[in-house]
Amino acid sequence: MIVKLPTVKRVYDEETGKTEVIRGEFPVEIDTSFRAHLKWEEQFQAAVGYDLTTYTQIVASWVKDPDRAKAQLVGLLKFLYCFINTDKLPTFRDFCGLFDFEIADEILKKINVVINEINKTASKN
Repeated sequence: MIVKLPTVKRVYDEETGKTEVIRGEFPVEIDTSFRAHLKWEEQFQAAVGYDLTTYTQIVASWVKDPDRAKAQLVGLLKFLYCFINTDKLPTFRDFCGLFDFEIADEILKKINVVINEINKTASKN
């Protein structure tokens, strides 16, 4: 499944002294296979202390309350990053560079899409 993630880029114009906000989209493949679990284990599990299945349940509870979810935005991005399959984002730092807090509501919508896809995949097994 391909999902278009919202992006924000800020460009400073030295002549005018103003920063221009450029919004865009970044199409990515959502991969709910064991590759996502492996990516989670390699990059985040030791620091977070949960496996991806448990963290998915935590994220699902956060997104029910948008204000709470926005307070956990970096944690939500970790979750989302693990389900993305692309060579264009080699690191989590690169991935985070695509976003800004001002598009948090749009990111939450995409995370809900991912959670729904995970639930569909899990129900097939």
